[in-house]
Amino acid sequence: MKGYFAVPLCHFYKEPKVGTEHSDESFYGQSFELLEDLGEFCHIRAEYGYEGYCKKEELYFGDYAVTHVVTSGFGDLLLEPKNCLLAGYCIPRGSKIKVLPEGGTERYAAVEGIDGKTYYIHRRNILPIPEMARERTEEQWRADVVATAKLYLGSGYRWGGKTVGGIDCSGLAFMSYYMNGVVLHRDAHFDKSPMLKEIDIKDAKAGDLLFFPGHVAIYLGEGMYIHSTTSLGGVGYNSFSEYSSIFNKGLRDSLTQVATIF
Repeated sequence: MKGYFAVPLCHFYKEPKVGTEHSDESFYGQSFELLEDLGEFCHIRAEYGYEGYCKKEELYFGDYAVTHVVTSGFGDLLLEPKNCLLAGYCIPRGSKIKVLPEGGTERYAAVEGIDGKTYYIHRRNILPIPEMARERTEEQWRADVVATAKLYLGSGYRWGGKTVGGIDCSGLAFMSYYMNGVVLHRDAHFDKSPMLKEIDIKDAKAGDLLFFPGHVAIYLGEGMYIHSTTSLGGVGYNSFSEYSSIFNKGLRDSLTQVATIF
């Protein structure tokens, strides 16, 4: 059975119990497949292939024809097309919504919520879903991945997180690729994303992935990389160059794979 996440952030647990490891979070309007109904919890598989246990009350079972994706850090689903009003929902980047062809304004698009109510969102905060996977050159795709990763600079570290409110290393890699039309595995494992090809660090280009034991980063070029790590308190930069003020010897010495999709 197919369904949709009906809350801004639906948390995944390793076991069907609050208090167990928080392994992931999915966003409003993303779809899932029900694997098992356990009463208070459901075992589900998200549209990007990741499995976990979610609270049943946060899930919607039925049809919801999404058309657009949220591209701002968070987007307000307003009760009226007026920015002075409190939002009905505040949904994060990557959330999916159904934009209505009529009923909006020049600035605000009308949205049919999962609950059937009409909301409004600023048109600058969304893009049609095909835009995520639009045709572009390799150079432009790499630049777009790096630009997306930098949108999370300063975000705090959160195990299992994928938003500017808190994000972990694989969450940063996932979102940077996902928002540009490529779906990685949620965890920091090179061998679980079959589209990745291993290359030598000498051949790495901006947007490629750097894998370490239990960790992943996005290469920026010239020895620099961006990642989310507890040592920085969240998303920031480090370098492979021992002459840099942001050199991280431990990561330089523990690099296990460098990977590209090209």
